[in-house]
Amino acid sequence: MTDIETCEAFTDVSTILQNATVALHEGRMSQREFDGWMRLATRVLDRVPTRGEGAVSEAVVALKAAAPPIPSGTVSETSFGDPEWNMTAASPADACGTAGYQLFAEGFTGG
Repeated sequence: MTDIETCEAFTDVSTILQNATVALHEGRMSQREFDGWMRLATRVLDRVPTRGEGAVSEAVVALKAAAPPIPSGTVSETSFGDPEWNMTAASPADACGTAGYQLFAEGFTGG
């Protein structure tokens, strides 16, 4: 596992968060659907592999702690957007940038 592979996997989480948030704010998604996407994002985040050391791994592990996985079929609130999440969320972008990977989200909703 490399830092680049971790960063690439994390882009799936960023993509889910961005597209669901845009769709909700533009009124194309209900709150219930948005909440389901957020729960899915916790599970996708939990599956992002790390190499267990270094800034990228530490950043992703911190995010996993800030937004623990919500099991399928369980209705629970996520911490996406909470102050703890927001403070921690910048870390992967910085760490991935230092590792030579520009973190991104693929925007495709609403087009």
